[in-house]
Amino acid sequence: MKKKKNFSSALSISLLGAVVVPSVICASSDASDSANTSSIATKNAVKSTISDQVITPQKSRDVFDDIFDKKDPVSRFVLDPGYGHLKIFAKNRGGSTITFSLVHTDSGKQYIVKTIGAHKKLFWDSVNSFSQGLRSGNYEIQWRANGDIVHVTTWGVSGNDSADTSTTATQDAGKTTTGEHVYSTSY
Repeated sequence: MKKKKNFSSALSISLLGAVVVPSVICASSDASDSANTSSIATKNAVKSTISDQVITPQKSRDVFDDIFDKKDPVSRFVLDPGYGHLKIFAKNRGGSTITFSLVHTDSGKQYIVKTIGAHKKLFWDSVNSFSQGLRSGNYEIQWRANGDIVHVTTWGVSGNDSADTSTTATQDAGKTTTGEHVYSTSY
């Protein structure tokens, strides 16, 4: 009987070892694989390669998103350092021509003055006029309609030199959305 008990105990220990040892080996193998994968993913999170081309991530952020139906409204926003490239989309929903000016309020510098005809859209990209970007700080866009009520839907996105808004977002601006804009990967 003693031999049977020892044999049963030995068999139980052997079976336990047969299950536990491979589990431990696999677990440590999985852990090291996931650690390696994680570290590779972290290293490559900054850039990706496709067919020997390096793709850098884009940084962009919405800086304003306004709908106005009043006289002489103002859009206010801040451009953070490193986000000096600005894109502005505006849709004139009214019957009067709208004039808007972009002013850096910290310095008083007026960057642009643009007009948008009645029921027209305008898309302005700072890269076309200011290739080095705009200075960081506080900004205002002053909207005017020759004394009439300004009916405008507008938004602006700032980014680093590789950020962009997609043409889909530009075409769809002014429609009811969740308030988020779509970005693509080229500037």
